[in-house]
Amino acid sequence: MRFELFISWRYLSSMRKQSLLLNRIFSVVGVGAGVMILIVVLSVMGGFERELEEKLMGTFSHLTIHSTRGNMHDYQEVLDRVLLVDGVTAGAPFITGQALLRAHGKAMGFVVRGIDPKKEQEVSAISRYIVKGGLDFQGDGIILGEELSKRLGLLEGDVAKIISPSQVQTPSGPVQIVVESEVVGIFDSGMYEYDANMAYVSLDTAQKLFRIGGGVSGLSLSTDKLEKAHDLKKSLRVLLGSSYRVLGWMDLNPTLFSAVKMEKKVMFIILIFIILVAALNIISTLIMMVMVKTKDIGILKALGCSSRSVMTIFTLEGFIIGVMGVIFGVLAGVWFAANINPIADFVGQVTGFQLFPSDVYYFDRIPADIFMKDVVVISLCAVAMSICAALYPSWKASRLKPVEALRYE
Repeated sequence: MRFELFISWRYLSSMRKQSLLLNRIFSVVGVGAGVMILIVVLSVMGGFERELEEKLMGTFSHLTIHSTRGNMHDYQEVLDRVLLVDGVTAGAPFITGQALLRAHGKAMGFVVRGIDPKKEQEVSAISRYIVKGGLDFQGDGIILGEELSKRLGLLEGDVAKIISPSQVQTPSGPVQIVVESEVVGIFDSGMYEYDANMAYVSLDTAQKLFRIGGGVSGLSLSTDKLEKAHDLKKSLRVLLGSSYRVLGWMDLNPTLFSAVKMEKKVMFIILIFIILVAALNIISTLIMMVMVKTKDIGILKALGCSSRSVMTIFTLEGFIIGVMGVIFGVLAGVWFAANINPIADFVGQVTGFQLFPSDVYYFDRIPADIFMKDVVVISLCAVAMSICAALYPSWKASRLKPVEALRYE
């Protein structure tokens, strides 16, 4: 093998034919570019999936329970029962509904989420996202998403009116329920959709807004392990019966998570064709090399070199090109994925075009996670395709006969 490897490397590093040298360089760059693009794309998609998980877990809980009969008035009894289930670590009541927020002559529809501040901190990470103020409602206080506060021009300490869709009957007719709330906090979850459309109030304020007395919309539950949420969901459904619905965190956005997983697989399949194109370039490079080295092959075989050794020489050339391309692609891909946000910012400053608008892609930054498993799979696929591309030219070289190779030399 040392002899074949030596000859193979000498052929690859030969500088005598400039056209062949350029072909070799383009072959290496082609494989490297394919590997780099695959690493960057899969890193971004993997990071997107992880970030989406974290944001959902920060804003919502692992499991939620709803009553099929409407609002839950026996929520404390249900909570006491589910907390006895092994794996359920905490629970908190919540109220959710839609209302209108009015301030400074502007009005916007938004999602109201009524919570118990102390219990909510046990099932979600909302307290980590508060950038101004704190998780203390002080009566009818409200905590706004950062984008929502910007749209209405509200700052901490400002007063806004929450207009409920519910009405109260008065002697003069039905009147909308309006609550004046002071902005006691602003949160930034990093998910544009939530920051622009959600606000938190206390349970008492939410009950007053939606006229549900002492009831709640449902219960939020946290588990000791996120992976156990699916199994616990089944156990709780059996425990509570058909009068209650139990939803997991995946059920909140099932199509979104399915789409991300499917896109990741499809993108891998599509982008692997970039490496395939580079592999075709390897075929043409080695065929040209076989034609140029015909005399050399004839001399080697005349000196006793076997057809198997000749085939090994040119197969090793494909392998070396693949390995060099993979090394270049992995280094470039990892660097690009690790610095994707500064690069995107630079391109945005130069072109004036925002590459990652937060109102479209949920997040304010490009999430990217480099997974070693993906890097290894991509590298192995690239090397395997490079070797396969070298097989036909290697076979053609091994079939050359010394007499025919040297006849016209």
